Amino acid sequence: MWKTITAVGASAVIIGGAGTAAYAASGTAAPAPSATSTSATSDGGTTLTTEAGQSADTGRQAVRNRIRGAVHASWVTQNKKAKTFTTHEVIRGQVTSVSPTSITVRSADNVTETFVVSPATKVWTRTVRTAAARAAAKAAAQGTPSARTPAPRTSASIADVATGDKVFVGGTGTTTLTAIRIIDVKK
Repeated sequence: MWKTITAVGASAVIIGGAGTAAYAASGTAAPAPSATSTSATSDGGTTLTTEAGQSADTGRQAVRNRIRGAVHASWVTQNKKAKTFTTHEVIRGQVTSVSPTSITVRSADNVTETFVVSPATKVWTRTVRTAAARAAAKAAAQGTPSARTPAPRTSASIADVATGDKVFVGGTGTTTLTAIRIIDVKK
């Protein structure tokens, strides 16, 4: 679990660094820095503090919030005990092709990736919340900034995923990508 969290955090740093480098290369003036700071928590996590002094995110939630905006990403992790490397791939986009054994997804920037779907692949459906449901969840989370409750998800199968659906696919591999997790966002 911590390997996944570390890998996702590393990808967020890579994506953020690439964006910063592209922004710097564009010759546009840098924005004024905001009054945020980062500090360590007693459990080894980090806390991002906003201008008002409120804790924005802690630990895993901070990592999730950073990666949430990614369209696609690739990163490598190392298993220090076995001295092996694993390449991870994630993509968010629209399904262009799906079968019981594979799924092809095109991201917003027209990158297309095909993943093998195995019996071990976890498939979930998540329903988009209405404005009223989002408001109710926000009201319930008042006073606990890191208590963002995701939309309900239900276990599904690859047969529930259709061409045109919006999905998030995460997997591993270099030449052949194998899907580990598919989240199908239903409206």
